[in-house]
Amino acid sequence: MGRGEKLSFCIVKYIFFGFNVFIWFLGCGVLSLGVWLHVNRGPYMSLVPAYSFLSASSLCITAGCIILIVGFLGCCGAFLENQCMLIGYFVLVLLIFTLEVTAGTLGIVKQNEMREVLKEEFLISIQQDYHPEVKDQNKDNWRSVMNSLQKELHCCGINNYTDWYYVSAWPNEERVPDSCCVRSLDLCGQLDKSYWYNRGCLEEIEYWFIRNMYVLGVVGITVAVIQILAMVAAIILFCYLRSRKYLL
Repeated sequence: MGRGEKLSFCIVKYIFFGFNVFIWFLGCGVLSLGVWLHVNRGPYMSLVPAYSFLSASSLCITAGCIILIVGFLGCCGAFLENQCMLIGYFVLVLLIFTLEVTAGTLGIVKQNEMREVLKEEFLISIQQDYHPEVKDQNKDNWRSVMNSLQKELHCCGINNYTDWYYVSAWPNEERVPDSCCVRSLDLCGQLDKSYWYNRGCLEEIEYWFIRNMYVLGVVGITVAVIQILAMVAAIILFCYLRSRKYLL
C-alpha cells in the first residue's frame, strides 16, 4: 500500500472513530433520559394507551440502546481495526436506514388509515381514561399530557369539544376539561361553549406537521446523508483492512 493510501486510511479511521464516540455518548444521553422518564413519570406522553410502547420513555430507551450498540461497534471496529465489527456496524446502520425508509413510505401510503386508527384510539381514551378523581399513574400521565396538548395548541377534543360530552368522568353532562377554555376561569369547562376552543386537536396536530414540514424534511435528509456516509466509511475501512490482510 502506498503512503498516500495509508494517510487516507488514517484520516477516515480517526474521523469515523471520533464520530462514533459522539454517537456512543449520544446513546448514553438518550438512554438516560428514557430511564429517567420511565422511573419518574411512567409511560410519559403516552397519549394512546393501546400503543403505550410508543411512549416517550419506551422510545428513548429503545433508541438509546440501538445508538449505543451502533456507536460501540463503530468505535471498536475502527480502533481495533476489526473487520467483523465494521461489517456488523454496516449491516445494523443499513437495517436502521431500511426501516426508516419503510416506515416513512408506509406513513405516506397509509396515512389515512393511520389517522382513523389514531382518532379512534384517542376518542376511546377520552371516553374511558379521563378521570381526575382516580389516582392512577398511567391515567394521571395521560390526562396531564392531554391537558397540555389542548392548552398549547388551543384545541379541544379530537374532532371538536363535543368529544368530551357524556364521557365516563361526567356521564350526564355536556362539559369539557378546563384546559379547553380560551380564558382561565374557575370551572370554565362547565360554562357556556363560547368559552371553549372550537377546533379539534387532530386538526391542529396535522396543521403543526404541515407548518414544520420543511424542518422535518431537512432533519430527515440530514440523518439519511449521515447514515449513508457512515456506511460508506465502514466499507472503505473494511476493504482497506481486507486488502492489507491479503498483502501481508
